[in-house]
Amino acid sequence: MKVDLNLFIVFEAIYCEGNISKAAAALNLSQPAVSHALAKLRAHYEDKLFIRQGNQMRPTALTKNVIVEVREALQKLEISLIQSRAFEPQSSKKQCAISLHSSLEAYYLPPLVKQLRVEAPQLSLATNRTKRSDLELKLASGDIDLAIDILLPVSENILHTQLETDQLVVVARKDHPALNSKMTLESYLSLNHILVSSRTSGPGLEDFELGRLGLQRKISLRCQHLLSACRVVVNSDLILTLPKNAAQLYQKVFAIDIFELPVALPNIDVHLYWHRNVDKDPANQWLRNKMILSTQDKL
Repeated sequence: MKVDLNLFIVFEAIYCEGNISKAAAALNLSQPAVSHALAKLRAHYEDKLFIRQGNQMRPTALTKNVIVEVREALQKLEISLIQSRAFEPQSSKKQCAISLHSSLEAYYLPPLVKQLRVEAPQLSLATNRTKRSDLELKLASGDIDLAIDILLPVSENILHTQLETDQLVVVARKDHPALNSKMTLESYLSLNHILVSSRTSGPGLEDFELGRLGLQRKISLRCQHLLSACRVVVNSDLILTLPKNAAQLYQKVFAIDIFELPVALPNIDVHLYWHRNVDKDPANQWLRNKMILSTQDKL
């Protein structure tokens, strides 16, 4: 038989106050509600638990036997609730998971880890790529704590805030034979492209936008990671369209030039997502704040 834990809070209050009315006042409950809770406990224990003597409720022998255990259990529960609402970064061994695309990982992860190593050295962090169709489910279940992605249509259960706005640019190897200081729309459409995607088929985000303008580019290579794509760019005449922040990051590593996109495509709004259930959770709040602050300290 399952017993509502709130009944034991009433039980302890009656024992402490020795009076139904005083117990009700202490718990901010009505007297009938306290009497009803006591009736349930009496049925559970098959004992009167408290016997009325004048204005007082005297504990029975059974009540005297179990009150210590009840109080210990309530105290442990209270401690557990307090600890669940507290978060000490320096001592926390919490395991956190963030979903983000590989194109964003190299940009957002290093500055975040830099902060975590100083402020939460025992916290462990894992990243993964969650399908957008599974995003809400994964956040609700706690499989992931946060997600970073473009602006997505989400339900009211998913909260989000914009981290920053990015724009698409094009990268090519230095001294590309078909390019000078500027990329034209003609050269953009005539050259062979790399598409970075975790999917095995289908157009990229930029292809959707190009299609709306009646334009189409030539995809010669489809791969999963920007790092691989940039290495191919350096060693070929293929070009790559990617967010400007990522392009500037990879330009520090590879001999590539960055060109403005020769066609007006929408900017990329990057958002941080979390579930409403953890909006007030101290650990999630702390991690969200670190993520937001880390956008100001990119490599």
